[in-house]
Amino acid sequence: MQATIDLLKSLRKQAPRLKIGFGCSTFVPKSHTPWQWHAVDPKSESKLKELRKHLAPVGIDFRPESYSDSVIQAVLSRGDRRLHKLLERTYEIAQEQGDDVPSTGTYRRAFKELREEIPPLDFYVFTEWPEDRPTPWHHLQGPLPLPTLVKHRAQSRAIAAQL
Repeated sequence: MQATIDLLKSLRKQAPRLKIGFGCSTFVPKSHTPWQWHAVDPKSESKLKELRKHLAPVGIDFRPESYSDSVIQAVLSRGDRRLHKLLERTYEIAQEQGDDVPSTGTYRRAFKELREEIPPLDFYVFTEWPEDRPTPWHHLQGPLPLPTLVKHRAQSRAIAAQL
């Protein structure tokens, strides 16, 4: 993160009149990728705030994706068939509140109401899953076989460990 801040500040110094925009998003695990077992980093929201704190004062237009939207994306990305109740209840709550689009708060309320019937929000969003645990999409053939995904995951972790 510090390297990104330093790079953008360096660009600002080298081209003070250039308009610099920087967008980023929170990591969201997706199926059939080497990172499907990873969780959303619960510190991501504070990291986005930290980036804004360092970039805005030097005139860099920082446009992060909404952290709340990333949480909802993770629920939908890692969700299984048990989530149909959650989606129905989330929609009902949003309608009761007069909202067209459910918010993160609406999802959290629905999770709370359904806590006896479905795993908690943390399971879908903030929990790293073991590689030997079948995923909700395990029965579907993706573009890469599972052993390749596991190999690529190990390679990416080895690279990250060197940083």
